[in-house]
Amino acid sequence: MRRREFMDAVRAACIDATMVDTTDLQARRTMNLLKVHFNANYRIHYEVMISAQQGLVELGLHFEDGPESTARLLAYFDQFIVEIKHDLGAEVELERWTRSWGHIYEIWPLEPLTPAFARRMGQRLAELIDRLQPLLDEAVELGVASDVPRPATGRPRYRR
Repeated sequence: MRRREFMDAVRAACIDATMVDTTDLQARRTMNLLKVHFNANYRIHYEVMISAQQGLVELGLHFEDGPESTARLLAYFDQFIVEIKHDLGAEVELERWTRSWGHIYEIWPLEPLTPAFARRMGQRLAELIDRLQPLLDEAVELGVASDVPRPATGRPRYRR
């Protein structure tokens, strides 16, 4: 499979397997990434990332809505990390990646991009969503995270 087809198959398998209401699910893919989110704040999203160079696939919930939001979300999810690891497996990690970004993630070895591998990755993404989305929804309700993205603060990007 081509990466685009693989990511589309992961998305479809995830939707088929998740117990979460997918009415508001929004997905975006690039060549190496699939991003899935359930409200207007696309900066807090689930991600599937292929790194052929490192020979891995990362699945996780990414916090990319700025330093303050990321710090609050990391602290919030840290309260539940023992239960999360119990439910999802010890390989799941909660990590600050940069000052502005953090994630709950796991790493899988990259395999040939087959329909079977896409199905497994989609089903595992659904398991992450089923366990983490109720906590994320609660974080939004409690004001830990916003359901709309913060405004961009950097310089405009120019394309040729």
